Amino acid sequence: MGYIVPMRKSKISGAGRLRAAFDIAALTGWTAFGLINLLFFILHASVTNVLGLFTGEASVSFTFMAASAFFMLSVSALIIFLLVKRGALMRRARNSLPFRIARYLLAVLAAFFIVVTAFAVSASSPGPVVNTPEMLILGAYVSQDGPSVTLQGRLEAGVEYAAAHPDVRIIVSGGQGLDEPVSEASAMRDFLVSRGIDEKRIILEEYSHNTLENMKNTYAKLDAGGGSYPIVVVTSEFHILRASMIARRVGFEPYFIAAKTPLGLLPGNYSREFFGMIKSFIIDF
Repeated sequence: MGYIVPMRKSKISGAGRLRAAFDIAALTGWTAFGLINLLFFILHASVTNVLGLFTGEASVSFTFMAASAFFMLSVSALIIFLLVKRGALMRRARNSLPFRIARYLLAVLAAFFIVVTAFAVSASSPGPVVNTPEMLILGAYVSQDGPSVTLQGRLEAGVEYAAAHPDVRIIVSGGQGLDEPVSEASAMRDFLVSRGIDEKRIILEEYSHNTLENMKNTYAKLDAGGGSYPIVVVTSEFHILRASMIARRVGFEPYFIAAKTPLGLLPGNYSREFFGMIKSFIIDF
């Protein structure tokens, strides 16, 4: 009479458990990052902006967020489908060379993201401001109802500084996006005037569509003469690191005032700044 030999449960090594945990964490982070980008895309989506994706007129930020959101979420959906419906195929794929390479690359990207974001967060609390003849307020999105929450924060910080320094001139910098009713600079001027700032103190720069153009056009408008020109810059706290790098490349000696951003908007903005830093480091000269 035969007998049944009990089957031994296969043991998973510590390294195997570590790889599995990393894969789960990576998939979760990848999906969450895609969802943040998708939320940004939804908040800024309009017929004009979406059509601009196909004509090349949409902003770099909007184009990137649209592409990354749909790419990242499509990859997440494929992986989840394979895990649920094709488990054996997925297990074989996890042991393949391409999957291992992707795992290492993702680990490097995650570490790089953490380091860059940590630098951006540390830069969000700038040092003391030195009095300068001009203050530059960097533009942000303007909706049909007026300045966005981000732009309002910058303007409020600018109003506070302008009230304490009545002799400072104010440069408001920002062009008109595809889905903006007016230029960001003109909307900023109207806001400042409504808060009691003398319009004669305000200088408009309304042809910029990114931070590099903000800085270059402002530097040219001030006729800085090619030297290191001191200026107070007002922008959102998440934007200070990149704005500082670009300002110094252009020729400014910047001193920053950090405008506060609602906590709910910070994750999306810091994720966008990560890719913005990479782009600006390479090509914004």
